[in-house]
Amino acid sequence: MNNFYDVIISGCGPAGSLLGYYLANNDIRTLIIEKENFPREKICAGGIQHRTLGFIPFDISQVIENKINGIYFSIKNKNIFLKKSPDPIMYTVSRDIFDLFLSEQAHQSGCRIKFGEKVLDFSILENHVQLNTSKASYKAKVIVGADGSRGSVHSFLTSGKKIKKIIGYEADIDYPWPEKGQIIKDNNGNVFDLNDSVRLDFMGVKNGYCWVFPKKKKISCGMGAPLKNAEGVKRYLKKFLAESCCYSSSPEILAHGIPVRNEDTPFCGYRIIAVGDAACFCDGFTGEGLYNAARSSEYAASSIMAALKNSDFYFRDYYENIKNDIGRDIKISLLLNMIFYNSVMLFYRHIERNDSYFNSCCRFLRGEKKYSDIAEKIKVFKT
Repeated sequence: MNNFYDVIISGCGPAGSLLGYYLANNDIRTLIIEKENFPREKICAGGIQHRTLGFIPFDISQVIENKINGIYFSIKNKNIFLKKSPDPIMYTVSRDIFDLFLSEQAHQSGCRIKFGEKVLDFSILENHVQLNTSKASYKAKVIVGADGSRGSVHSFLTSGKKIKKIIGYEADIDYPWPEKGQIIKDNNGNVFDLNDSVRLDFMGVKNGYCWVFPKKKKISCGMGAPLKNAEGVKRYLKKFLAESCCYSSSPEILAHGIPVRNEDTPFCGYRIIAVGDAACFCDGFTGEGLYNAARSSEYAASSIMAALKNSDFYFRDYYENIKNDIGRDIKISLLLNMIFYNSVMLFYRHIERNDSYFNSCCRFLRGEKKYSDIAEKIKVFKT
């Protein structure tokens, strides 16, 4: 039967494409169904931590737009200072180009992809999953949610459960002086060389921060904070944009929710798995999601292959791996978030005056340290 697969993945973002790549490379009949046509616009700062590269099984250098070695720190757009690392700590990409590239890698590995087709509903039966889209019906042994926090798999798994959400507002802005490239001068006369640096601004609203990420043709500028602070986030971001990015007209500011799991947030069940944002695997401290999207896809691939081999579709190994690794990291990230924002100025001054604090942050972003290492050092979490 042409419409019967081993695995159907709903969503072709990074988590879905990477999982499709892994499975197809191991001769698993895999279909990705994506409601949009690629390339498509995607609200995202486009920052990829260096440690994420270790979970992407192919070279992505051709879609990297900037290598980031430096960070400009500020408090309410004042007291600005720059710290630099000798090695890249993160990279920036444009998500439309990046996501298209990942989907092409999945396709080349043998994964089928149907764009412009929306998953409408599905039923989990004893021997298979029945899935209906806007264009056809399919059957599979396993269904995977990789379609974010608004997807059908996410809704099915988390029905009735409370989800922590960070609100993110973002605008993409053209460089104000193209002839100067990524050298930006704000309205206060500060000059920022964004060729290899990003900006992070704190205390504009409670428990939130602004970011400025440079790409080849545009600047991604946004702000994130707890959902309850949404009104203040948008108001401060507009002010920050007016002071810092020298735009000539009001840019379009778009909003998106960043889901962070609670300890009891479900992410798998009988014949069903969720990865990335669909599983609420975003970092509770930074709000970043690409790292855990890549990690969860690797775990999911291993678990699905074992399930198909053993005809055991409860994914207990996936549950344990996530609980003891990604889930634990998210728990620590939420605790560090609380500690940091209760003492922002203290940490800010330490980073400004003591290179060792900044270097520790860089080692974390590069993957040389884990959240558990940081928690153990400041003795706030039993590891």
